[in-house]
Amino acid sequence: MMKIYNPYNIRIPIKVWTDNIDNLFFDKDTGKENLELEDQIINLTKLPFTFKHIALMPDFHLGYGMPIGGVLATKGVVIPNAVGSDIGCLDKDTEFLSPNGWIKISEYNNEKVMQFDIKTNKGIFVQPIQYIKEKCDKFIYINTKYGINQMLSFDHRCLVYKYNKNYKFEEYETILAKDLLVKHTKLKNGFRHRFLTSFNLETSKSLSYTEEQLRVIVMCCGDGNLTKNKIPHIVLHFKKEKKINRAKKLLKNANIEYTFHIQKNNNATFRFKSPIQKKILSFWDASYEQLRIIQNEVFYWDGSFKENCFYTRKKEEADFIQYVFSATGFRGVLRKDIHRDGKIDYRIFCHKNIKVGINGTPKTNIKIVKSKDGYKYCFTVPSSYLVLRRNGNVFITGNCGMIAMRTLIHDINKETLIKIKTDIKKYIPTGEKHHNKSQGWIKWYDAPDILIIQQELASAKHQLGTLGAGNHFIEIQKGDDGFIWIMIHSGSRNFGYKIAQHYHKVAKKLCEKWYSNIPNKDLSFLPISTPEAKEYIEAMNYALAFAKESRFQMMRAVCDVLSGYFPKMNIDISNNHFFDVHHNYAQWENHFGQNVIVHRKGATSARIGQIGIIPGSQGSKSYIVEGLGNPQSFMSCSHGAGRKMSRNDAKKNLNLEEEIKKLDDQGILHTIRGKDDLDEADGSYKDINVVM
Repeated sequence: MMKIYNPYNIRIPIKVWTDNIDNLFFDKDTGKENLELEDQIINLTKLPFTFKHIALMPDFHLGYGMPIGGVLATKGVVIPNAVGSDIGCLDKDTEFLSPNGWIKISEYNNEKVMQFDIKTNKGIFVQPIQYIKEKCDKFIYINTKYGINQMLSFDHRCLVYKYNKNYKFEEYETILAKDLLVKHTKLKNGFRHRFLTSFNLETSKSLSYTEEQLRVIVMCCGDGNLTKNKIPHIVLHFKKEKKINRAKKLLKNANIEYTFHIQKNNNATFRFKSPIQKKILSFWDASYEQLRIIQNEVFYWDGSFKENCFYTRKKEEADFIQYVFSATGFRGVLRKDIHRDGKIDYRIFCHKNIKVGINGTPKTNIKIVKSKDGYKYCFTVPSSYLVLRRNGNVFITGNCGMIAMRTLIHDINKETLIKIKTDIKKYIPTGEKHHNKSQGWIKWYDAPDILIIQQELASAKHQLGTLGAGNHFIEIQKGDDGFIWIMIHSGSRNFGYKIAQHYHKVAKKLCEKWYSNIPNKDLSFLPISTPEAKEYIEAMNYALAFAKESRFQMMRAVCDVLSGYFPKMNIDISNNHFFDVHHNYAQWENHFGQNVIVHRKGATSARIGQIGIIPGSQGSKSYIVEGLGNPQSFMSCSHGAGRKMSRNDAKKNLNLEEEIKKLDDQGILHTIRGKDDLDEADGSYKDINVVM
């Protein structure tokens, strides 16, 4: 439970998730208070730019400058611990859905965006965790005449629904755009899986109209003429009997008084007080139920039931009607034609087939194209999926630590596991080892022209796809869902460390120059408006992208090894459920109504519905979790069990035979061999069950 630690009546409270607030810093193994850890936490409260409070996760312990498992929000500055963001993935002309309509992602101005919940198939407007803009020179361009138009970066996560023999496309997966391209190229008729193009709106908003009134308004916007009198009226002229009868029915149901007469040309004329001020269908505050009413009624007036199409010359109206179709479980496709009078006619089709593909004859030609502006854009949202549009085509896609993947394997015997472990070590260097050859990555060509990055780039090319030492691990685990999982914990290796150290030194020199009032030089900061901060953020974003790619390459290597022993299981990172999570980072977020920079050191984001990973120590459980969005923790959670003693103390105090027996008795294959391995033994970490 959350408790407040504030024995010194300090200005900034410390909120701790613990069951023992009275012995918060007491070390059972040494029998002493860890005063250094307390000093670290108190120092954070003394920073003049600290926002609201300090949050400590259940696994918090002593770190460098700031406790690991700590969350700090700041106003206007960044502290060089680790700055991270998700990878931008779309071109400048891709549009996101805001509460007021479609907006180009390159023109974002702090609006809410529509995210998609994969579990409920619902779309809801949220404030994005982060808006991302990164340099990019090339995109994968997918375009078909059947409703797909996407411009994606190579590392973009696509949401697709899997092909099966029954053509039901019910099971979803995420696949990297570059992997989709490879599969499409290999298959005779192309990639078979399909893209989702629709969602069901979830909103608390609603228009103050009854169903009957709303149907009349749709009729007025479609076929009505709005007079310019002091008291505006609607005049309707109809010749078709169907429209005359429907108009009478709707006006009667809505209790609207009207005049009616037949003209000499046999046209029927209706006249009544106007329920609208503007003759345009654009009601973005409508509820889901009201959108369904609009979706049904529009075809009676400016539409065709036969062609399932709505017609208009108003761009604003076309955008809204496409939203109506898309938000009510249909595929809305917007097309525009140049009329003979030179003006644009808009057609918005309403299709029931909401999952569309790119395979067929002739095969869809996927192109590699140059970026128009040299950048790519994206949002980070809690659900990890966005509702987007490009060139009139709506689609659902992914947004942009640790990585975990569920395979379709149910059991692996011990003999096979021993062989798998040996093979993994052949392909993935561990400890301080590197690859002998430079490793391929598309983003080597996008490396920022920053001195520290250019200095470390040659070494980084050999570090990519290597595990590292310390608490980094590759584990093959059995989930309580009955499946075998692969979990990897690895970061940006020495590449990221060198970048962090460089900018920490820069921050220290600047703080000394400015005579900054900070309690400890380890908390030296960079004002976010300075060139140094902007350069640091760009460098660390690149290091974070490096770490993500490194985990992916290791996961692919493990998948390849497992495939050799289970060839029929289709073990591939693109074909299985996987989760990738950053920790040790900072990013812009909105908390308590203000935009702040949230530093998570050994903590992960846990917004509502966001999937996370909390690994235990060797011999204990690990957890795949779903965020609850607790505002008091700045929507964060633990990133592991957390150390209960230092590495040196573990080597001095833990019993090697006991730690080995603890793992052997559970049938766990491990790497605890000598005293030097005890710093990563189960006994050096907190009980994961208590942390959870």
